[in-house]
Amino acid sequence: MTDKTAYEAGDEEEAALWVARHLSNAVDATAFSAWLAGGEGRRETFDALWATCMDDAVADGLRLHQQQERTVRNSHRARTHRRIAAGAAAAAATAALVFTWPQVRFALTPEQTFATRIGEISRVTLSDGSTVLLNGDSRIRAKIGAGRREVQLDEGEALFDVTHDPQRPFTVVADNSQVTVLGTRFDLARNGGRVDLEVERGLVSFESTSEQQSAVLVPAQHRAALVNGRITPPATLKRSSATDWQSGWLQVADMPLADIIPRLERWTGKDIVVEDPALLRTRAAGRFRLTQPEVVLESLGELYGFTVDVSGNAYILEKR
Repeated sequence: MTDKTAYEAGDEEEAALWVARHLSNAVDATAFSAWLAGGEGRRETFDALWATCMDDAVADGLRLHQQQERTVRNSHRARTHRRIAAGAAAAAATAALVFTWPQVRFALTPEQTFATRIGEISRVTLSDGSTVLLNGDSRIRAKIGAGRREVQLDEGEALFDVTHDPQRPFTVVADNSQVTVLGTRFDLARNGGRVDLEVERGLVSFESTSEQQSAVLVPAQHRAALVNGRITPPATLKRSSATDWQSGWLQVADMPLADIIPRLERWTGKDIVVEDPALLRTRAAGRFRLTQPEVVLESLGELYGFTVDVSGNAYILEKR
């Protein structure tokens, strides 16, 4: 660690102590002003920490102080008790900040957002060296901190090639699921109401955050999905389709139309509307050009008995 890094880390810890003192109203204004003036960037560090460190534990310390304040106001020894209460609250808030410091510091880590337009593919490199290939109409938000790496897949699909780092787990959150790895290559996609995972290399922990279910370990050349809040058992990939969309292709085998539609919508500015649930359950197979979504839909319609009408900004699919 360089002297500069150590100095900055010390400033962050001191800023946390000043936040704790402000929370408990135990602030020496003169000393606080002197601290702010004593180093470049201290005001920004304090303001950022104040805005982001309202952890439940810190809030509990503040509530404790407020309760104690109400109690001592009715006491004949209010002045003495206020000093005790302020000291206790400051200690509680300080202890809470020390306990939660790794989380607070991660909250201060700058977040990067990467997004693609419809039909666009883009490769980005994160600060840890990991690469992410974004499918069309996709968006991620990434925080790469000293102790952990976290990505939110807000929309679409991404192929992750994660730099191995046993000291910093790499987590991707998508809908009500969470993927955790140390270093591997996998594809994760939000497809309508489900999340699909395909693992090309390594081992991935796949977990539901909405159901009481143990994390499912998905090995290389296997796939799994989050469906109705639960992780499906891993299934062997006869061939990986995780790289097909890189070259603008969609290859499916026995896939319901309901799962094909969100994959096509990443490549068209039009919505694909199907009102008949039975039609959504139609299972299809084939290899199709993603860059020609209307042709794909018409080909599927010819094969599986439905029509495709264009209405404004939507494709309307109806059974013949």
